[in-house]
Amino acid sequence: MNIVSIVFGQIVMMFLMMAVGAGAYKTGLVTEKGSAELSNITLYLVIPFVVLTSFQIDFDANIFHGIVITFVLGIIAHGLAILLSYGLVRGRDQDRTALERFSVVYPNCGFMGIPLAQAVLGSKGVIYITAFIAAQNLFIWSHGVASMQGSFKKESIKEVFKAPVMIATFAGLLCYLLQIKFPALVFRPLKAIADMNTPLAMMISGTAIAQTNLLKILSKPRIYILTVLRLLVVPFVMFLILIFVPVSKDLKILSLLATSASTAAITTMFAVKFKKDVGYAAELFAISTIAAIATLPLMISLGETFF
Repeated sequence: MNIVSIVFGQIVMMFLMMAVGAGAYKTGLVTEKGSAELSNITLYLVIPFVVLTSFQIDFDANIFHGIVITFVLGIIAHGLAILLSYGLVRGRDQDRTALERFSVVYPNCGFMGIPLAQAVLGSKGVIYITAFIAAQNLFIWSHGVASMQGSFKKESIKEVFKAPVMIATFAGLLCYLLQIKFPALVFRPLKAIADMNTPLAMMISGTAIAQTNLLKILSKPRIYILTVLRLLVVPFVMFLILIFVPVSKDLKILSLLATSASTAAITTMFAVKFKKDVGYAAELFAISTIAAIATLPLMISLGETFF
């Protein structure tokens, strides 16, 4: 089975899980508060365990080299997205424009990228995309915070290293380099919790989509433009760059996959934190998540053909 088929199959499965989440919200099984709490559990507990357990493998110099390369590609991808967002996303309302640019720059590497990377490359894929997420976190808590609050504060940098996923990344990498293996009694429950990531993340995404008025969203042309920028323009420019980067096909595919994911879930969380338009942030997240079902296989197909 080729990578495109794997990605398409995984996306269909993820979409069905999102439908379950949406149904749970519409029937009252999950409330808006419950959805937020589940999101916190996934972001601050489940995903860090996914990262930590993925490093519990035998040391391989090639994998370590791949971690470094993917981190650098993550820096390039986000730097590129920032430049494109400032060049292509303009508006009179600075708060709204900041939110729109944030939605274009930051892909959903945690909720959408990790399950897809795991499906395509196994635990090795999770390790690689973790390096990409580490690069993303550096930008989120520096550029992202500065753009949303209108100024840069040194305290924001500290948040990078306090983020649970970053702590798990450093701890996991240390265990990997020193070959510290968890005893089975510890590893199994951690891995069981980590295995909850895909269904939890997708059902949470479904509840977020269910909280929006899709028919109303579809009448807003600007959302289409922003969705095209996030899902097609930024990934395609990254695709053109990756063609000329002398690294393995697996690393190129993974970097393209991460760059092609829908708008990051943290967009809505930051909208709440920095008092932006939360409803608009949810709409951007919802439309890009649904549209990614079609665009992600397309971008991966391009990579599979030309890398």
